[in-house]
Amino acid sequence: MNPILGVLFHWLGGLASGSFYVPYRAVKKWSWETYWLVGGFFSWIICPWLLASILTKDVSGVLSSQPFSTLAWTYFFGVLWGFGGINRPRQQPRILNQNRTVLSNS
Repeated sequence: MNPILGVLFHWLGGLASGSFYVPYRAVKKWSWETYWLVGGFFSWIICPWLLASILTKDVSGVLSSQPFSTLAWTYFFGVLWGFGGINRPRQQPRILNQNRTVLSNS
């Protein structure tokens, strides 16, 4: 594959990842749960269906033509990713405290 195309895709992914948080500057008074939910709704529900509708002529036809195992594995890994995202805020303070302890003892 073309290396320049690979660099372009990495740049585009970094831009998309970094620009995800730009709208949050306008909602600083919201709790993190609220803006995470609103951002997630647009990122996981609105944008995929919008882009799929723009890029394909028959989204439901494409999805219905996929084997059940493909859809099941996709759903399964999405659920795992969701559980990991739910558990992450609970683990973050522990990880930060462990890092502070390690750094202060060294």
